[in-house]
Amino acid sequence: MIKGILFGLLCTLATSSMYAQVFSGLEEIDKAKKEGFYTYINSEEKYVIEAWKKYLKQVGSVENGRNGGTLNVYSAKIKEISDKPVSLLSKVSEEKNKTKLFVSISTGPDMYIQTGHESFREASNWVEEFVRLINLEEDVRVEEKKLNELISNKAKQQKLADRFVRELDSNKRQAELLTKKLEEAKVEKEKILANQEQNRLDLKTNEDAILQQAQKLETAKQKIK
Repeated sequence: MIKGILFGLLCTLATSSMYAQVFSGLEEIDKAKKEGFYTYINSEEKYVIEAWKKYLKQVGSVENGRNGGTLNVYSAKIKEISDKPVSLLSKVSEEKNKTKLFVSISTGPDMYIQTGHESFREASNWVEEFVRLINLEEDVRVEEKKLNELISNKAKQQKLADRFVRELDSNKRQAELLTKKLEEAKVEKEKILANQEQNRLDLKTNEDAILQQAQKLETAKQKIK
């Protein structure tokens, strides 16, 4: 009895260790509780639904359930799990910032694949293969996002570079305009200095003329006396 319990515990621990990504559980699908197993996927719900539907199409005709995220294949041919068609109901939902994929596979009346079922390992491997594939797709999305961010940053940097070129061109034109104005101001200054000197000479000439004329006037006045 005790040996049997210990053996069962060891088997459970071994199964849990080998298939830590997949857990047995219950889920409500189309308003009915279903037995099955589930796993969490680090990808957005919309991507998981799209990829899961594509994955299911390989084993049969996929039908949408009553609620969003529910995908069913009522006669699924999954050779990895069973030689006969099985009924597969599934649900993709958001839970704790992760995407949960629940799968309920019936191999017969009230016979659902869970921990302890003879096909649980095969079913787990089949679902884990899907997780592996979608993780690869997620890696592509991540790398594509990084590439788009780099392209976007380059476009922003290019716009900044173009702006600097325009600003330098504007600065050059302003400098040329200032240089031209300085040259014009220099020429104007020389003209002013030349006019100032001419005016000084004209004043001197005028003063000399006034002095001479005053002397002539005084000489003329002396003759009257």
